Amino acid sequence: MSRFGVSLTMHVSDIPKRLGNTRTIILLGFSLVAMVVFGFVLANVDRVRLSEALASANNANTTLRAENAQLLTVQNQLRVELELAKLHAEQLKNELVIQQEQVFALQQDKAFYQHVIAPETSQDGFFIDGLELVASAGTNYFKGSMVLLQQRAVNAVVKGTLQLEITGSQDGRHTVLHSSQDEFLPEGEIAYGFKYFQAVTFYLQLPEGFVPETLRFTTSVFQYNRKRGDYERQYNWQDVLTVTQ
Repeated sequence: MSRFGVSLTMHVSDIPKRLGNTRTIILLGFSLVAMVVFGFVLANVDRVRLSEALASANNANTTLRAENAQLLTVQNQLRVELELAKLHAEQLKNELVIQQEQVFALQQDKAFYQHVIAPETSQDGFFIDGLELVASAGTNYFKGSMVLLQQRAVNAVVKGTLQLEITGSQDGRHTVLHSSQDEFLPEGEIAYGFKYFQAVTFYLQLPEGFVPETLRFTTSVFQYNRKRGDYERQYNWQDVLTVTQ
């Protein structure tokens, strides 16, 4: 067996015999120092890695805090804007209520003066407004337009049928035409049903040789299937006739 084989099979306990006590102590000391240095290096690597992780976590925490502060600022701004919008909406609502009250008061004043000046023009708030007649194609053929209104502050439908009476002369004789008897309304009598107003268009086909003088509208106004009152309004034919060029 060679000397190399002997060195390979040498036990740890043989080291002091081969190297001596002093060398053994030096070798062990060197080994301990190496282990300490290696442990220190590993500890330093872990410390650096932990420091970097801590720095990254601190940066993330700082970023999150900044974003949270920004979101809180935006939230507070939105809350203030919402409160301002609510205040503005409440102000507009109050102004609208005041305007509605003013309009209603003006309507009441108008209805009162209408009743004083011309009692037949208003019956419990129902009335005809803006009546106009225009000569249409054909002999004694006319187109009429008007608006039916009610001034009562009641959110309910009024309904009924307007009867029309036309007074005039025919062949030199005084003549009265009734919509319920004479067929001068090609589309029949004028029915209505509305809450606030209703625009109405109707046509008149008067008899040959008839010269109209006045128109008289009458109706019974119903609400909730109960009669609310009677309405009557008379017009001079020439006052409502629009002359076309």
